[in-house]
Amino acid sequence: MKTTPDACPRGPEAFIIGAMDPVRIQRIRQALEALTSPGVGKEALLESLKVLDGEVSQPNSGLPGDLDHYLRRRSYEKALVYLNGGAPGAGTCGRGA
Repeated sequence: MKTTPDACPRGPEAFIIGAMDPVRIQRIRQALEALTSPGVGKEALLESLKVLDGEVSQPNSGLPGDLDHYLRRRSYEKALVYLNGGAPGAGTCGRGA
């Protein structure tokens, strides 16, 4: 099935993220923002790591493939870019090349 160019103006990732539980998205986003913000205390960092590790603790996390990949590999800045509808740059794992 073909789609028109305007069918997903923000790309398929926006559709996939939009289909996720908004509470789960917010929990992940808050944890990622805490990890990528300067001046966050040690306890907040540890709690954020626990939240994110918990999201991918099962083999099938139920997350979109790219987001699951970024969280499992602890590419937190890329995960945040992805959640915000951006296109993270290719890394060193060879997956995005």
